Amino acid sequence: MKKIFIIIILILLLSGCYNYKELNKIAIVSSISIDKDNDKYIVGAQVMNAKQDDESESSQVVVYESEGKTINEALRNMIMKAPRTIYGGHLSKLVISEEIAKEGIINVIDTFQRQTEIRNEFTITVSKGIKASDVIKVMTSTEAVPAEYVKTSLETADISSALTYSTKLDEFVSYYLKKGIDPVIAVLEVDNYKNKGTTTDNTTTTNPITKIILKNIAITNEGKFEKYLTKDETIGYNFIRNQVQEMVVPIKCDDKYYASITILKNNTKSKVIKINNKYQIKFDINSNGVLSEYNCSKNLTSKKVIDEIEKKTEKKIRSYIDKALQVQKNSKSKFLGLERTIYLNYPKYKNEEFDVIVNVNLELSRKGEIRNSSKGAKNNEYQN
Repeated sequence: MKKIFIIIILILLLSGCYNYKELNKIAIVSSISIDKDNDKYIVGAQVMNAKQDDESESSQVVVYESEGKTINEALRNMIMKAPRTIYGGHLSKLVISEEIAKEGIINVIDTFQRQTEIRNEFTITVSKGIKASDVIKVMTSTEAVPAEYVKTSLETADISSALTYSTKLDEFVSYYLKKGIDPVIAVLEVDNYKNKGTTTDNTTTTNPITKIILKNIAITNEGKFEKYLTKDETIGYNFIRNQVQEMVVPIKCDDKYYASITILKNNTKSKVIKINNKYQIKFDINSNGVLSEYNCSKNLTSKKVIDEIEKKTEKKIRSYIDKALQVQKNSKSKFLGLERTIYLNYPKYKNEEFDVIVNVNLELSRKGEIRNSSKGAKNNEYQN
């Protein structure tokens, strides 16, 4: 019994973290921005304000900036401005300027991969038309910590809109290292950047002066920024990559008015065949949706009208995909992963030409939004 007691004491004494840090000696980083000025990196860190409390009107975050010949040097130099050691264990967002992204996103990521305390779960974004440091300085109203605002916005947009795609560090590196596919990253813009937008004044109004806006995605080639995609091209990307969870498709239902089809479920399957020494990728896109808004006068009890709505929605989805495929055709980037799709089925594939065939099928449910509506009642939908 005495021996067991001694062993337990030894385990308790020896157990511990080699890199343990006192909480009152560290500054927890939520966002990091990276810009460049001539040959120097300008690095910004958005850290939690340890002095802030519920009764205080001060910001819950503070932004520190430092420069260096390397990113790591700039982070180290930050200790001269920040009263505590910068700790990146809870980093949720990395904002890179377009200039840095063009030089090489993978170079930046390599720096963070070498930092043992930083987890690989943070989201990588590029700032469009503004310095990366300005993005992390904007104060947001719905979330006390701006980094959480962007993180939550990206996660929500991923699920409900198909208008962006948030790529985390581990996924970016994984796609970069794989054959036949290049990663994409989310794009951030700042609307009406003003100095007041960086203060708590921006959080105490129903109409903030300055806003952070999600702006579709950017495609990369060999770890470097290539171009921004439009809204339609981004939606097409998400359909091809089977990333659509929910979205709204507007279609014209008569000469003047529109209807909204809410996609509630989507499944994209790919198949590769080889015919006469030429590869062919076939995408079967099967979506299920409901009519969530209808501003036209056509009778929804008519199967012909429902079929017409389905065909128009399928055509609209196909137009999104065609636009993404057109970008792929004229791009050096392999952001759609088409060549990887072939390679996974035919490992001997050596960059030969291939064709892409897309079939879109939408099933419009006649439940819920269609039947339980005042227009449905007027059109006698409830009659036996």
